[in-house]
Amino acid sequence: MSDNFMIRKNICFSHDMIEETKKITKELNVNFSDIVREATKEYLEKVKMEMLKKALIEQCKDTAELNLDICNDFKYVDGEEE
Repeated sequence: MSDNFMIRKNICFSHDMIEETKKITKELNVNFSDIVREATKEYLEKVKMEMLKKALIEQCKDTAELNLDICNDFKYVDGEEE
């Protein structure tokens, strides 16, 4: 999706969050929407990374189980004779 095409959404914030954000926007000389967009972008990247980590961990567990099954299939084999 292009960054030039923006969709307006209504969101609710606590009074404390609004006041803290106002202070930061003044210090950084950015507007409220910029702060919210950047924070959301960082949060989404964090969540996607956590989801990827979980998927990789599950895949490693599945591979480890498969490797154990294969080892068990061959545990009584002494070796091949030439």
